[in-house]
Amino acid sequence: MSRRLLKIVIFIFCLFAPGVKGIAFPLPPEIKSVATYILINNEGKLLPNGTGFFVGLKNPSKKNNFSVYLVTAKNVLCPPGTTQLLDQIYLLLTKKEGGSEAVSLTLRLQGEKKNVFLHPDPIVDLAVMPVLPDRTRYDLKYIPDEYLLTKEASTNLIIHEGTEVFFPSLFLPYTGAGEMYSCVRLGSFALVTDKKIEWQGKPTALYLIETGSYGGNNGAPVFFYSESNPASRGQPALKLAGVMQGTFGDAPQEIKIIEKRKKAIPFSNVGFSAVIPAYKLYEILFSEELKRQRGF
Repeated sequence: MSRRLLKIVIFIFCLFAPGVKGIAFPLPPEIKSVATYILINNEGKLLPNGTGFFVGLKNPSKKNNFSVYLVTAKNVLCPPGTTQLLDQIYLLLTKKEGGSEAVSLTLRLQGEKKNVFLHPDPIVDLAVMPVLPDRTRYDLKYIPDEYLLTKEASTNLIIHEGTEVFFPSLFLPYTGAGEMYSCVRLGSFALVTDKKIEWQGKPTALYLIETGSYGGNNGAPVFFYSESNPASRGQPALKLAGVMQGTFGDAPQEIKIIEKRKKAIPFSNVGFSAVIPAYKLYEILFSEELKRQRGF
């Protein structure tokens, strides 16, 4: 067999062989614009602490009217190593005229001006805030509500181990030169189950994905392409799989010493990340409390 013919055979095998998959459609460029960096004040210096993104819910009775929310993992709103929510955070936004700017946001958990909404199950690591920065000044987008999934829709869609995912997020070693850059990371579902998974000693509803995930990725939106009907031959729909919670091993661990190598090796990342299912976000956004607040 000639070398050229061998290459053609290998190409055809990779294209049609079962189990050999790839993202069949280009990643939408606007997806990067739904993400923002969340900064916290550390001794007078603003430091990146994670990723957030914007979701828009359409008002069914008013054309082109949306209620917009900032979504992130609850742990992103806390100083590292703590579970106490901060009083103030900052959103790093890209300006339309170029460059970026940090915009402050005061957090209120109660009272008439309450603007931080959590899941009734305290184990669910999500926070939702009604926020819409000035879109004439800042270049940002929000994902529409058709990207969101109820629990029933999650069950009906084709979500299985091996399905590929991607997420725009903060890359701590390089946050941008004069403006905000979102890096896109790829991965795949590693475990999809109805059973709860133990996270830091507490059982909770999670997807496991195989991907490199680090602190700055927490709170990022995780997307995938899926078809609601296995027999459908149309273009798969882009959906929100969930919100990045963190990587297994993120918690501080003792550095173990491998005696033979005489070198300190931190066992801190096992290559799997935890994603809060999108239906948990749906449960917050369409809770009675938020429906009353926005009027629909």
